[in-house]
Amino acid sequence: MSVLFPSRCRCCVGCPPGGGGFGGSYELRLGVDEAEELGGVALIRSAMRKAGRSLGWARLQTFGGSFPQVAVAGVVDRREIPAEFAAAVEEYELQRGRAAVEVIGRTWQDGKPRAVPVSVFVVAQEFRAAYAEGVAG
Repeated sequence: MSVLFPSRCRCCVGCPPGGGGFGGSYELRLGVDEAEELGGVALIRSAMRKAGRSLGWARLQTFGGSFPQVAVAGVVDRREIPAEFAAAVEEYELQRGRAAVEVIGRTWQDGKPRAVPVSVFVVAQEFRAAYAEGVAG
């Protein structure tokens, strides 16, 4: 599962700019077969926990499970956010929410699917690319 370590740098994108490394998260959704090829959701969660800890996330939460169509795994930084970073983290979360609403609205208008930056879809694509690179290299 060493592919998560190249991906852990990407995980920092889930950390708000100006947030001092606090408030980050990383969620991955894969096909069930794809997740099994990687060792299963339990191994993916374990690797995400290790990657989160390597980012300094002393208090974190992992989640995950397999469902008929998709396997989901993620890690969330649960450290208390110091006051000097709280506004940046909150603003980042609001911006992500606004971006998602805008993309959904535009998609409803013209029917053209779009991906929200740092969305689960985008993260999964980047994870797949990092995995392919790790296997090839």
